Amino acid sequence: MFAFQGGYHGRTMAATAVTSSFRYREKYGHFGDRAQFVPFPYCFRCPYGMKCESCNHFCVKQFARNFDSEYKSFYDPKTGESEYKAFIAEPILGTGGYIEAPKWYFKELKEILDSKGIMLVIDEIQMGMFRTGKLWAIEHYGITPDVMTFAKSITNGMNPLSGLWAKEKFIAPNVFTPGSAHSTYCSNPLGVRAAHEVMSIVEEEQNQLESEIARKSNKFKAGLNYLKSKYDCIGDVGGIGFALRIELTQKDGITPNRELCDAMQEEGLKGDLSYNGKKCGLVLNNGGFYKNIITLVPQLYISDDEIDMAIDLLDQLFSRLTK
Repeated sequence: MFAFQGGYHGRTMAATAVTSSFRYREKYGHFGDRAQFVPFPYCFRCPYGMKCESCNHFCVKQFARNFDSEYKSFYDPKTGESEYKAFIAEPILGTGGYIEAPKWYFKELKEILDSKGIMLVIDEIQMGMFRTGKLWAIEHYGITPDVMTFAKSITNGMNPLSGLWAKEKFIAPNVFTPGSAHSTYCSNPLGVRAAHEVMSIVEEEQNQLESEIARKSNKFKAGLNYLKSKYDCIGDVGGIGFALRIELTQKDGITPNRELCDAMQEEGLKGDLSYNGKKCGLVLNNGGFYKNIITLVPQLYISDDEIDMAIDLLDQLFSRLTK
């Protein structure tokens, strides 16, 4: 399989083979062949040193070049056979720092994969169920994957449950026969009932969720951009929906600043910030290739007042730590 650098797909033995962090495999040995890891289209830190406005989609073209000769080791142009049968991808990197791909990326990638008979497997476990303002994050890119996985928020965290969707030709009963996949806890009734209720709520509120998350995301990002304009330690802000990020840098605007990210987490937990005359704290999470990104995952029904509060508290932390 192909997978992205910075991608995270789990810590079970096989899943670590498509998760790019070596530390997850380090203690357990290698489980078969690990994935061929491809650079993610991380525009702020382009792995090819290009500029987004002038790159001419260099990253996806670079991937396509792997198939133009058998000597690139991936593909035999004469037979049309590829050593790789699938590309597993998060539409937005989760653990990798809530990095979104350019709008054009997945459409062009899918065209390459389709031409070589390679499936696109989309992992929606972190970003599905309206985290990005759509039921599935891949909807923002205008394509339909061949296979999709989902979990976690499908039960609103009430009970562990995961699922898999695939195109008919891959999962039809005559191909993927009943009983092919089974485990002791498969389809547990509590998880299935919770998921049914979550999906019912989503179906009823889909239009409202889409419009409100988009509106509130824009409000949140406006606040983040205000902070970016105020503090030179913020190199980049962005995200889609409620999968948002603040990338912390040194004063040069590019060198990762993990020390500040760690300090903000510790300072927020002290509980001595102030808002509307009350003492409070701020729980923050970090991520990214260099652990210098604050990842923001507000609950989907966050209010406008709570967004204002979050920006104010972040402002206090930056002011306190960057004097």
